[in-house]
Amino acid sequence: MIKTFCILVSASPLKTQAHLTAMSFVETLYSQQMPIETVFFYQDAVLVANNLSTPPSDEPQIRKSWLKLAKKSGFELQTCVAASLSRGILDKQLADEYQQSAPSANSDFVMAGLGQLASAMSDSNKKLIHFK
Repeated sequence: MIKTFCILVSASPLKTQAHLTAMSFVETLYSQQMPIETVFFYQDAVLVANNLSTPPSDEPQIRKSWLKLAKKSGFELQTCVAASLSRGILDKQLADEYQQSAPSANSDFVMAGLGQLASAMSDSNKKLIHFK
């Protein structure tokens, strides 16, 4: 039976190669037609969803690369809501709730709780791969 993969990324997109390694792994899974359910960003990895961050043009465009890969492969990009809040990354709903002037999260990233990650992992045919 084919395993479905859930990818967990917990490292900052600014300090390590974890995002690039995870994307390479996801590309390999996709090329082998292995199903990917979700990519879940936790801890400092949620910084990837910050629309207010603009890396220099000579550095990897991590957010744009994740968005392109998710669109091509058809999986959801989820950011931990608690980790996002503590780092100032809010979607439209949270910006309204906390009376902020505008959201800072890219709208293609979905705010999710750790319960959603646990639920995605509840099936024995799913495999979690963690990049940190």
